[in-house]
Formats: sequence, structure tokens, C-alpha cells
Amino acid sequence: MSKKQPNRLAKLIDHQAFAGSALPETLNDNMRLYVKTTDEIKELLVDCLPEEILNSCWVVGFTSEQLTLSVGSITAANHIRYLQSAYLQVLTKQSITFKQLKKIRVVVTSKSADSHSPKHPSGALSEIQKANENQGLSQNIKRTISQAAERVTTDKDLKNALLRLANP
Repeated sequence: MSKKQPNRLAKLIDHQAFAGSALPETLNDNMRLYVKTTDEIKELLVDCLPEEILNSCWVVGFTSEQLTLSVGSITAANHIRYLQSAYLQVLTKQSITFKQLKKIRVVVTSKSADSHSPKHPSGALSEIQKANENQGLSQNIKRTISQAAERVTTDKDLKNALLRLANP
């Protein structure tokens, strides 16, 4: 009886799983730490953060002095950055894990996984993107650029370039 072979078109991770390999121990340890820390953050900030931000928030980096959070939108990131000192105070007072924490970094995750969502079939999404690429400036934007060129800009070359942009 011959040994079963993995699908040659499968992804590398599938080949590795078939071969019995696992994630490196350090990566596995980091993953466990980040999941545990994420759960603790969500538990401590449940009363502070809005639910939609809390649901998209994940710990992606952690040292004794710095916590790196990943969120799903720029608005969520700005919200956390704006109230960072209040969140730091809550975390340092309510948890031994975060006792020495001095800074919270926030990164925004890309929405590339959402582009394949059932809301927009992939063909319709690409058509929308193409339409947006070819769309010219709106009249309001053209008017704003023209007014800025006339009233704000003192550099002649910049003024001419802005006027050419507004009136192609």
C-alpha cells in the first residue's frame, strides 16, 4: 500500500500540516500570550470601550512597558489614542499584568479579508473600484481648489498647477 500524498496544489501550510509539522514553539507561545492578553484587555475595558471597537481589538504586541493593539478602523484607533491615558490608568490599576505599562500603540488592520465578503460579489466590487479610479473631480472639489489657488497660494507655479488640476 502506497503512502498517501498531499494535493500538489494545496497551500504550503496544508503540506506542512500533512507532514506533521507544527508552528515553532516561540510562535506558539507568543500566540498564546497575545490571546490571553487580548482576553484580559477586553475584560478590563468592557465598560470603557464601545462594543464595536472592543470586538475588533486584538493584542498584536506586548512588553512590560508597551502594549500594541490592532483595531479594524481608523476611527477606533483615533478613539483609543485620544483616551490612551485613561485606558492606561484603568489597566495599570486593575491588573498585575499591566502594572508597568507606559504606552499603548495602535495599528489599523487592513480590510482585505472583507473585500471577499458576501455583500459584494468579487466582480461587482472590482467594477466599483474601476469606476472610482476613473471618476473625475467633483464640481465642489474643483471650486475649492480654484479658490485656494486664487486666494491662498502666493507661489505662481503652484497656483498655475492647481488651476490646471481644477480645470483640465
